[in-house]
Amino acid sequence: MANDTVTPRTERLLVCLGPGVSSAGLINAAGRMAADLKAKWFVIFVEDPKTLLLPEKARNRILDNLRLAEQLGAETFTLTGRHIAEEIINFAGQRKITKMVVGKPSGNRWKRYLLKSPVDRLVRMSGEMDVYVISGESGEQREATYTIRPRKIPLADYGAGLVLLVLANLLCFLMYPYFHLSNLIMVYLLGVMITATSCGRGPAILGSFLSVLAFDFFFVPPRFSFTVEEAQYIVTFIVMFLVALVISHLANRLRQQAQIARLQERQATAMHGLSRQLAGARGMEKIFQVAVQYISEIFDGQAMALVSNGQGRLKVVAGDPSSVLHQDIVKEIQIAHAAFTTGQMAGLGTESSPTSENLYVPIRAGDFTLGVLVLRPADRDRFRHPEQLFLLESLVKQVSLSLEVEFLAGSTKSQAVERGEKSPYE
Repeated sequence: MANDTVTPRTERLLVCLGPGVSSAGLINAAGRMAADLKAKWFVIFVEDPKTLLLPEKARNRILDNLRLAEQLGAETFTLTGRHIAEEIINFAGQRKITKMVVGKPSGNRWKRYLLKSPVDRLVRMSGEMDVYVISGESGEQREATYTIRPRKIPLADYGAGLVLLVLANLLCFLMYPYFHLSNLIMVYLLGVMITATSCGRGPAILGSFLSVLAFDFFFVPPRFSFTVEEAQYIVTFIVMFLVALVISHLANRLRQQAQIARLQERQATAMHGLSRQLAGARGMEKIFQVAVQYISEIFDGQAMALVSNGQGRLKVVAGDPSSVLHQDIVKEIQIAHAAFTTGQMAGLGTESSPTSENLYVPIRAGDFTLGVLVLRPADRDRFRHPEQLFLLESLVKQVSLSLEVEFLAGSTKSQAVERGEKSPYE
């Protein structure tokens, strides 16, 4: 007799995050949905070029929401691409997603109609996937678990921008007897572009403004005066300033994207290198020693690993405590205990003990916290950037995975000894 039993479909849920405040509510709602469906779920955020222009508060919120999703049991991913909907659909196809949850688009209705939001494109491209468009719980806004401070542009960059402006002026004085004024404008625009790529947006904007003033004062008749005889030059000044701003903006964005690309390359190299080192390590202490040595080199600092002694205390298993714990040792040990107990990152720049000079990252294996990695970076400002924190967390997760494998091998060996068999690990 034929078996007419229909095998239920295994649900796989995908949550698409945006930079909005309601994303935390979206994650909570999706988490409940995944629990009801007994579905494996994923949370992704797609970085497009506009993401680079988000204020620091919005970037903090994105990272905090990804952390919330991980705490609720989701697998989180950050993708990069110019077309958000296409990146999401490609990811959904690779992961065999059956249901998708997205936030309701905000903003002006006519603007959404004309520009076609990524949500509209997702619905059209979703195929057989079920797409749920919900608003989330916008009434609750979580505080960021750590603060990312914007990079301060040093005064030296503004000085370099002024030097480039002086060089552009000198070159224009040399060209003035032989070239039309429109050619001199190109020299100033070139100077603004070089300033933007080498010094940043602030010096470039200042250079744009000063370039217009210098061009007017030194070359537009009557020379050496801000008086303008012909009205056409007013339009020239406005267009020159706007073009200089656009060039500086595009050059600065290119500079940021190049920095992100270099950082991603370093992250991939670091993770590959640590994986290769851990693959040859045997024993818990050896794994911790490899992790401490490698992470110290990557982040140019001092590190140590603490594990529980089974009696509620932490003991050093790798690294030199004297090079990591400098000031109030009792307080620093208390922070390490807090990170161990809560399973949450603590210390430098985090919500828990942000004034500490060290960063405390819990090392977990499955549902248990095995210990804490303590890192004292030489450059503390480096960890104001989210990419560095994510890199450190990713490396610690690799260490945790190696420890899980080691414990599994030890458990298999113990069971074999109890049965009187020879362990395959011997």
